[in-house]
Amino acid sequence: MAVDARGYGDRPLPVWRATWRDYRHGNGSRARARRGFLTPPDDRGRLIWIKAGGSPEDVRLGIELLGAVRDKRHDVRIVLTFEQDYPELFERHMQAFRKVGVGYGPCDRPRVVRRVLRRFQPHGILLAGGRAPANLLQAAEVPVIAVNSAPPTRAVRPVVRHWPVDPPAAALWPEGAFAQGLLPADPQARFVEAQADVVLRSLVGGEVERLWWWHGTTGQWPAWRAAWEASGFGRSDILLASLREDAGAAELPDADLAVSSWDRSALEPGTILHLDDRRWFAAAASAAHAVHLAAPDRQALWQGLAGGAAVSLGETPAAAVPCPVLDEPAAVLEAWQGLRDDPAARRQQGDAARRRFWEERRQVDANFDSVLQQVWDW
Repeated sequence: MAVDARGYGDRPLPVWRATWRDYRHGNGSRARARRGFLTPPDDRGRLIWIKAGGSPEDVRLGIELLGAVRDKRHDVRIVLTFEQDYPELFERHMQAFRKVGVGYGPCDRPRVVRRVLRRFQPHGILLAGGRAPANLLQAAEVPVIAVNSAPPTRAVRPVVRHWPVDPPAAALWPEGAFAQGLLPADPQARFVEAQADVVLRSLVGGEVERLWWWHGTTGQWPAWRAAWEASGFGRSDILLASLREDAGAAELPDADLAVSSWDRSALEPGTILHLDDRRWFAAAASAAHAVHLAAPDRQALWQGLAGGAAVSLGETPAAAVPCPVLDEPAAVLEAWQGLRDDPAARRQQGDAARRRFWEERRQVDANFDSVLQQVWDW
């Protein structure tokens, strides 16, 4: 089962294999954490455990929850555990806090769960993404809040609050699995940049008339690149291109330049600039004439909407957004041609996209307030 792919579920064999792999690779601390040998932070105070899943979105959510809980409660100890480490996320977003412990987390084997609960003795648990661990929910005698988590694989003790990422995720949770359900909202709308200076447009140089942003997978790229070359856009414009986070490739075939190695010198019209550093997404969204997300991931979707450009999609996303779905490169380029010649239509689509972004962000903030009020009561 996919839920056990990293060895953090409750099936013995995947857990054993992952633990053995950790020891074999010299990562004994991860192996011990997987088995529940965790130590809470020193000092005094009640403990709140934030248990993040294994994706970058889960870990970023866990870091955000940690900071929000610390701002709300200075008297508690906090533990953030995760299933996969992303050092760049901690370097960019994690502050140095007192009475905080951060590290790999445990699997969901019953004995391991009992060991961790005995060591932590938490007064509340926040699940950040991943799948809600059934044995932990069953054994925990404290309130649990599930934020953007998939439902447990079997009926267990309900969580006190359930915050789904989108309407389809909300529908996956059975009615008796939570005491209170919050309205769906994607925290990525809070993590992306709402305002970005249009520096990219000036950096590329005055010979370039327009910038366009394409985001997709390596499988979609050859057809798109061929259509782009045949369109004639390259005579005056630049294409910004990026890959979905799970695309499985670090390089974009046939790109002229990667933004990570760009020296900020002026670019020639027709250049294909690979956005291999996601910190440039905000700049791309604000500078682009239009954006096409052929395979939208959550960060690219909300950053694209926040930038105020006209956005089209290659597939229907889980969240309702005011973006046309165009699955063929020719259809996208035809739409871009129309937007190039109709600035009023481009501005209208961009305004609708930005309004939708702010609607989502307001709901995210309301949900954070609800979660933090519960934490205050702990």
